[in-house]
Amino acid sequence: MKMINNKRGEHFRAALTVISLSIAISLFAFMSEENKITGFATSTATYVTSQPNLIEFENVDALGSLAAGNYFIDGDGIVYWLDDSSKPAIAKVKNIDEIEKNRKIYIDNEGNIGYSLG
Repeated sequence: MKMINNKRGEHFRAALTVISLSIAISLFAFMSEENKITGFATSTATYVTSQPNLIEFENVDALGSLAAGNYFIDGDGIVYWLDDSSKPAIAKVKNIDEIEKNRKIYIDNEGNIGYSLG
């Protein structure tokens, strides 16, 4: 009897070998430990220390050029727009008095600034 080479069997074995090799590499990557961190994560912590793309204003009175709406000024002078559900940071006040920190403000259509009582 003459033996016939089965091409399907060879392809199946090659595919099985590639899959096994891929699984082995993935397991090695996720099981390797460096400073008790699994996977390819870095061991150094990175923090965003400044808000990108913020418009800078000299003082709170200059905020009148912003669009009408409700805003919040935090203790660092970062101004957040409260009328958007994500409350994005949009501006930074350079010179801010203690009384103006952590306050809600409203800017009307004419650029007048009002402080919220609550």
